Formats: sequence, structure tokens, C-alpha cells
Amino acid sequence: MTEHLRPDVLSRLRSKDATTRSNAAAQLCKQIADAEGSGKHGNQNLLYLELNSRLAKNVGSSDVHDRLESTAILSALVDVDTLDEAQRTRIPIQLKKLLGQSNQTVSAEAVSVYRKLVDKKWTTFMSSVETDLSRSLEWLTNERSEALRMTALQIIEALCTGTSTTLFPFLSKILTQLSPHLRDHKYEFRIAAARALGACLGMIPSHDTATRAPWLSYLYEEQQRGQGLGSVEGYHAALLISQELIQHGGMYMQGNFASTSDLALKLKDHRDPIIHKAAISLLPVLARYSPQDFTKLNVNGETLMARSCNYLIGLSKTSERDRATAFLALGQIAQSCSAEFKPFLESITRAIKDVLVQRVKLRSTASGLALETDEAAQAILQTIAMLATAMGPTLTRYMRDILDLMFTTGLSQVLCDSLVVLEREVSQLVPAIRDRLLDVLSIILVD
Repeated sequence: MTEHLRPDVLSRLRSKDATTRSNAAAQLCKQIADAEGSGKHGNQNLLYLELNSRLAKNVGSSDVHDRLESTAILSALVDVDTLDEAQRTRIPIQLKKLLGQSNQTVSAEAVSVYRKLVDKKWTTFMSSVETDLSRSLEWLTNERSEALRMTALQIIEALCTGTSTTLFPFLSKILTQLSPHLRDHKYEFRIAAARALGACLGMIPSHDTATRAPWLSYLYEEQQRGQGLGSVEGYHAALLISQELIQHGGMYMQGNFASTSDLALKLKDHRDPIIHKAAISLLPVLARYSPQDFTKLNVNGETLMARSCNYLIGLSKTSERDRATAFLALGQIAQSCSAEFKPFLESITRAIKDVLVQRVKLRSTASGLALETDEAAQAILQTIAMLATAMGPTLTRYMRDILDLMFTTGLSQVLCDSLVVLEREVSQLVPAIRDRLLDVLSIILVD
């Protein structure tokens, strides 16, 4: 066992590739743990001394690779369970220097380490979370640094998720400062703000009606305000807020179910692809929230479910760009409304078959498939698994032609996962699945 940082590990800790850095950090963590196991702790551990020396030198460096190395080392150290108190005290201090970086790659890596600290709940770290929140709220107002604003949103999400009891008194301040960022002119900031909003709403106990009701009403007003703007940012904010209200608002959204459904239907054909996709994604969320309302609500002479499913099935046939989203939405709706989904089974399985057949034709005439086609194939496999879970043996007669086509997507984890679900939920297909798997394995062994 070496007591020094190996050159090859150091090189990978400084890599531009996040996966390479992560793997190197995991290897470093194991090396540290092995050194700890030898009985050498603190200043007796030469590896600790070397790592701390590198951190002291590189945390404040102007070189991006130095800072990426520092985040990877800190990530490895946090994963070591036997750190002494001095080391646990030092890490958050070093990390905060990296969180405030203007380089978004560095700050994103630093946030990942910060999330680990939230999960660890070290005493020295927890004593400073209120200070961290205050600094993050201050960064949210910094219009000159996008990196700081993004870091702030991510830290707020992490803190609200992992330290809800500590931060509950700050709920009002957090929610009011998050609201404008839900309408940010950049997509990634709106998404980050929505995630932080969901984490914030998760802090409110479901039985605390006195606290919940005013804030849910405030957010619904923000949703209405977004709609009223008539802009891409406003519509996207309205859809994002709607999704968080449905997921965290409990019975509050029961009274607003129809208006929220109208919003999704209104924006599902929006010319902006972000709004279009967000509106489609809201439909299965509505189905999961209230299957009864989703299957009964009348929309211009047909139920919301019929309107949604017919639209999504049509989209899966005609729009390659939206195919994956449409199929996944249909599978999720089936899981929520299985009893009422049977009338749509023939249409969706026919659409699945047609897409897979077309994929085979494309593969035979081209050296490679478009990324969208691969995404659609994976979505189809996931959708088949969801249909199997929702419909059980009812799916049997619709799968006879599709089963062989599933194997044309290639032997992948997604295919295996789908087949496992089919075997469990539709036992009538077990012999056919196993015969087909044997055929595939035979071909692989021959090759």
C-alpha cells in the first residue's frame, strides 16, 4: 500500500472529464480508507498531509484544473468515515472557496460535494447552514454572475432537502426570493429554481395547514402571473409551478385541477419546444394526482384522459422529436389509470410496432441511427414495461408481434429491465421471451 498520492490518480483527478475525476476520487477514497486501516490517523497519515498540502495550494488557484482536482480530493475525503474532527472542520472551509468560483464547471462539482456534506450532517458543518443559506440568498441577487446564481439555487435545494427542520424558519424568505428565478430568461435557471421550490415545499409538514395554505395560494398566484405574461418564460414558470403544486400541494390543487388541466392542454401545441414538452409532461402528473378527475373531467365533449391519450398517440406517430416524451407519458398515464386505459391499448401498441418496424428499416439503409430514434426505442422499452405493470395479462395478445421487434433494439440494460417486468407481470409471455433470449445468446456466442 502506498502512502502517497499516485501520479496516475493525480492525473485523473485533474481530468476535464467528470466521470474520470469521479472514478479517480473513488480510488483515492479507498486508498485513504486503507491508510486509515493501518492505524495511521491525522498527521501520522502521510497521504492526509499530502492531500491537505495540495488543497491549501490549489483551492484558491486561478487554474481550473487545480480547482477541479481540489473538488475531487474533497469528494474523496468526505466519503471517508473515519475522518478526525480537525479534517471535518477543514473541509467545509475549503469547499466554500470553491463554491464561490465564477467557473460553472468548478462550482457544479463543488455543489456535488456540498450535497454530500448535507447528507453527512457533521456537527461542524450543520452549525453553519444558516450562514450558507444567507450567503446563497445574497448570491441570488447577483446579476453579474450566473455561476453564483446557479450555485445558490443548487445549495438552497440541497439545504431544503436535507436540513428542513433547521431552515423552516426561513421558509418565507426562500420562497419569495425563488419566485423571480422561475421566470428567468435562461431555461437552466428556471429548472434549477423549480427543483429548489419543490425541496422548499417539501419542508412544510402536510398537517401544517396554517403554514401551507397561504404559501400554496401565493404560488398559485405566481402561476397565474406567469400565464398572464404570455411569454415563453412566463408560460414555462406557470407549468413548472403547477407541477410542484400538484406534487407537494396535497388537496389544495383539487380545486384547481380543471384550470391546471386547461393550462396543459392549451400549451401542448405551443410553438416553443420547451413549453410544448413541459405541457405534455404535466399530463401524466395530473393523472397520477387524481386518476378519477383525469378520467372523468369533460373537455369539449370528451374526457381529459381521452383527449390526452389520443393526442399523445398521434404525436408518437407523427413527431420524431416528441416520440420519446409521448410514449413515456402514455406509459405513466396507464400506470395511474389502468382500469380506464384498456380502450387505448390497441392504438398505442400499434404505434409501438410501427416505430420499431421503421427503426429496423432505417438501420438496414443507414450505417447508424439518429439519436432521436435511439431515444425513442429506449422510451418504447420503458413504456412496454409500464404497460405490463398497469395492464398485466391483458397485454398478452398485443405483444405477440412486438416481442421480436423489442430485440431489434439491441441487447441493453433497458431491454433486460423491460423483459424482467414482462416476465413478472405477463407470465404467458415467459416461454417466448426465454426462447428469444436463447436465440440472441446463441448468435452472440457464434460471432
